[in-house]
Amino acid sequence: MMHSQRDLLLGLRAEIEGKRRQLLALDPSEFWSSKSQRAYSGCVADIVQHLDVVLHYLHEALASVRNQIYLEEELCPA
Repeated sequence: MMHSQRDLLLGLRAEIEGKRRQLLALDPSEFWSSKSQRAYSGCVADIVQHLDVVLHYLHEALASVRNQIYLEEELCPA
């Protein structure tokens, strides 16, 4: 059970990291000067910040699941 949770979390993390990289690649803010372009750039930056928070919590969840797997394997070696 814990192994499947770990695998799901790893897959989710990989997807979110990929989308984060795509968003960062979309942001040519150094070349943008109009008000709407700057607003778009600000929205992209906000989304990236939110994704960073999500990735932080995913990292914590993965650490917890990995710790649980370790404890289970220590208590019940195969």
